[in-house]
Amino acid sequence: MEDSLKHFNNSNQKQVNQVSVSSSKFIGKVFLFTFIALAITAAVCTIIGFVFSSAIQTIDYENFVIDTEKFKPYIYLLIGAVVAYIPLIIWIMLVSFRGKGRMDIPFVLYAIVMGVFVSAFTMFVPFQVIAISFGITCVVFGVLALIGLTSKKDLSFLGLVALGIFFGAILVSLFNVIWSLFLPGFQSLYWVVSFAIFGAMMLITIFDVWRVKKIAQRGEQTNNVALFCAFNLYVDFIYIFIRVLSFVASIYGRRR
Repeated sequence: MEDSLKHFNNSNQKQVNQVSVSSSKFIGKVFLFTFIALAITAAVCTIIGFVFSSAIQTIDYENFVIDTEKFKPYIYLLIGAVVAYIPLIIWIMLVSFRGKGRMDIPFVLYAIVMGVFVSAFTMFVPFQVIAISFGITCVVFGVLALIGLTSKKDLSFLGLVALGIFFGAILVSLFNVIWSLFLPGFQSLYWVVSFAIFGAMMLITIFDVWRVKKIAQRGEQTNNVALFCAFNLYVDFIYIFIRVLSFVASIYGRRR
């Protein structure tokens, strides 16, 4: 009897270990896909910056002289990215909900399009500001991911809280626009809205990482699922980076 019980416990323990290893591999794959997408975006930003750097002459932090003829192709590139953005989102969502088709192709194209968008920020921002912003983003994202992965509580409520903050921030932003019509130069609510949305995005990141862990534990470990999870984390990282970049650039500009 005791031997049977030991054998049963050992079998259960082996199954738990196998599930744990499988979940860890899936989570690792999700973060690997996220890193690859970020690397693609960074490469696109760098190439665009190199190609069009000759069209921009920096006078100081806030003043630039742009050669319009050399810069025209970049404008067309931005327009093309805007046109492609919504169809790519629809493509990714359709593949995700149907569970059919390839997720990697639209994900890579999306990372390229985002590289074009992000270049609009990075082309006019000093390298040190970009480097500091990227470092801060990595630390913030890493802490949020660690919270999502190690938390043993049900974090599903964070999605609802984040949505509530988003809608509240949008209403406050609309109020700020209306109020500024009567009081020109009134911008005191800008930072309130910015930090509220940033806080909501951090909550969403924790929720997304926690959801990746739950998906891994349920055994939904197909390649498309991993790519879709990576897509969500990628979007979170890019948004946090852009928001941090705006904060750091604002501080940097005031100190100049």
